Amino acid sequence: MGCCYSSPHSKRKYRRVDPGDLDEIDVPLRYFGTNRAGSNLVPDDCSAFYSAYLDDFLPVNAEVVLYEAEIDHGQAFRCCSALTLPLQFLFKVPSAVFSGLVSTLLHCSFDQPWCWVRKEYSSRTFFRVYGNRIEINQPQLRIPFGFLGCGSWNSDQSVNHAFDRGAFGFSVVRGYSSEHACLVFPVFGGVVARHRCQCNGPVWNRMFTDCGGWWCDEWLCLYCCCTYKYRGLAHPDETAFASSIALQAFFEGRNLSKEDMDKCIAYWRDNISEQTDPSRRKRPVCCEPLCAPCCTLSCIQRLTHPKRNIPYKGDDVTDELEEVYRRYNAEAESQIQYYNSFYAPVRLSTFCRAWGCRRVCGRKGVCFCTEGCNHCDRKAGDPAPPLDVHDFDDECDASTILIKVLGPPPANVCIRRWRWDPELQKNVLDEYSTVQRARLEIAIGEFEKDE
Repeated sequence: MGCCYSSPHSKRKYRRVDPGDLDEIDVPLRYFGTNRAGSNLVPDDCSAFYSAYLDDFLPVNAEVVLYEAEIDHGQAFRCCSALTLPLQFLFKVPSAVFSGLVSTLLHCSFDQPWCWVRKEYSSRTFFRVYGNRIEINQPQLRIPFGFLGCGSWNSDQSVNHAFDRGAFGFSVVRGYSSEHACLVFPVFGGVVARHRCQCNGPVWNRMFTDCGGWWCDEWLCLYCCCTYKYRGLAHPDETAFASSIALQAFFEGRNLSKEDMDKCIAYWRDNISEQTDPSRRKRPVCCEPLCAPCCTLSCIQRLTHPKRNIPYKGDDVTDELEEVYRRYNAEAESQIQYYNSFYAPVRLSTFCRAWGCRRVCGRKGVCFCTEGCNHCDRKAGDPAPPLDVHDFDDECDASTILIKVLGPPPANVCIRRWRWDPELQKNVLDEYSTVQRARLEIAIGEFEKDE
């Protein structure tokens, strides 16, 4: 479930073809749309990836950092906070069965509050998005020597997650991660989940039926082992969007540049983000008038984002040292203001909003997250059936944004998806392909010439 392989001899073709040269025989059309779109529109031939590290075959530039996320400084106090002790027991004991006791102990290390600035944890922790992978680093202690936090007893944990190895979308985790206090307050930084399953539904969707009517968006998958979580992000919504854009460009074979990523993020901020226009883009929830508002807990904010001072004075203080502490204090204050101006009044205004409950049952629901099997006349390979209930985010996936901001996909990409037509009052199937449209225009031109 959720596994895909990469091979230099796979059927996938990544070629920079001329859209006007229609005599190319080795550029087959690649279809998108059999799987429903989450944050990404997964290609139909997802089991035929080229390796993400074959530079001669891929159009992406694997050396350019497209996006680097801001790290939330509150995660430095995640391990020593009393609020997280029951959460560590609740979430980490089951995960120890799968990931092992050592990784669980590393996640619960106690060195971060003392080493966050003095041992460069704040500047060595990063989340970077490339054209073919996500790269993260989380400095941690080396058991059993790291409790004093000295020198080589602390080690970096740099990991690369290639897009051809189980990446099918990114989404923000609401208030049920171990990084959230009381399952609500994101005082230790936001969490982004990477989806490791392309089926867009529970296991039985592929085991017993292929009707494509089921949809598991956030709840069950984010609770279970179908996702990988990136923790401690200051702006998780923006990070999830940027990661989805890079992943979709990898799927479509686009050569995405840093300038292109900046254009997509600017479009997201102006047209999609809740933060820039919360009154108009505030996502509806099922029971907002009935839910008690959440507290801002400003005291916890100050405890997890405290002001730091250089522990010694005199000739030992260098310009570089002053810059590290100055940058930390500026970012910590900015993150507190971000929490007070956006998360508290918008995301945490009610418990339902903090958990992302949009309805009682159905997609993004409270009781069960799936949408029923109501399109069982669909055959394998057909486009995914339309959604019964539309949300604002259904029209804001990475594939749609790339077309709006950067133009059409490469010539051999064909995108099929449903669109709600207000005049017909029903869903209509759109099919977009540069090659097909170019061939049609040439055929029409030749027919008119013969006439």
